[in-house]
Amino acid sequence: MPKPPRRPEGKEPIHVLVVGVGHLGKNHARVYTELEGVVVEGVVDSNAENAREIGERLGVPHFSSLTPELLSRVHAASIVTPTPTHADVASQCIEEGVSVLVEKPMTSTSEQARELLALADESGVTLQVGHIERFNPVVIAAHPFIRDPVYIECDRIHPFSFRSVETSVVLDLMIHDIDIALNFVDAPVAHLEAVGARVLSETEDLASARLTFENGCTVMVKASRVAIQKSRKMRIFNKDSYLSLDYIAKTGMLMGFKPGFDPSQIDIQEMAKLEEDQGAYPLFTKYFSIEQLHVASDEPLKNELQSFLLSARTGREPVVTGSHGLQAIEIALQIQDKIREQQRLLEEHRDSGEALPEDSSPE
Repeated sequence: MPKPPRRPEGKEPIHVLVVGVGHLGKNHARVYTELEGVVVEGVVDSNAENAREIGERLGVPHFSSLTPELLSRVHAASIVTPTPTHADVASQCIEEGVSVLVEKPMTSTSEQARELLALADESGVTLQVGHIERFNPVVIAAHPFIRDPVYIECDRIHPFSFRSVETSVVLDLMIHDIDIALNFVDAPVAHLEAVGARVLSETEDLASARLTFENGCTVMVKASRVAIQKSRKMRIFNKDSYLSLDYIAKTGMLMGFKPGFDPSQIDIQEMAKLEEDQGAYPLFTKYFSIEQLHVASDEPLKNELQSFLLSARTGREPVVTGSHGLQAIEIALQIQDKIREQQRLLEEHRDSGEALPEDSSPE
């Protein structure tokens, strides 16, 4: 039987723990030490030397294992261990009444995610999933202008990091955009198609998927960890406007029809004859408004952790719930399964020397 949720009373500081202080976890620990009203009770890592280095750098206690005694001192914890350990570590915390922020993907399987969600519901603790792009100032700036999108394109390209190689690019990178798409489109996914390939690891390093939602919206997501430079962009098409977001440049652009726009009054053939320096651009802007979104300079991780701590303190529903995390995992795993089925068919026909059937060919 899990213990009831442990929450600070009144103006009592919220006591936190970071479990896993690798590439991401050390930043969780850093941000917690910068927040007011937060006491970092320690950092935990199975690599004792890593725990010691980060603990000493930040001036907080360090441990090589998670114990009930240590959990009894805290109200909340960030779980930033390798994905296969998320379910076990988060369960230990929840059973002690500790609210958790579990990095994405929440778990390795949808079954584990459901079990974790049920345990958190039974305990009453806060369970937030670390889909950090929800807290990206670019996404926040765009959110008020999302109105029943009809088409969304997402590109997420990274250099190979040699981290998370046990996890496919779908669960490692693409899941960020899957979560954003599920948040933007108010309808279930009706159909999906996907292709991908292994290049540098034993799991998929490249992936592309098309999601068709029941309301007719189409979402194209592409992810790669085989590149020299990073690129993270999203384009969102509403019925009457278009948004272009660049996460790296931290910019957003909104284009829409001006009031009174009547497409029947535009002579497309005449516009096509004009070069830009002859007036094509001024004529274009006569009918369309173009404006830059105001994007705050906030650090996404700081936004995320502050939001989590507020939920852990008050018990209010977090921005990214366990249910959201489960939905993203389910779609990501369907994409991963589609890719692996395509790979299996290709390998079978390559070995047999037969032509690939038309209805099985990757698009």
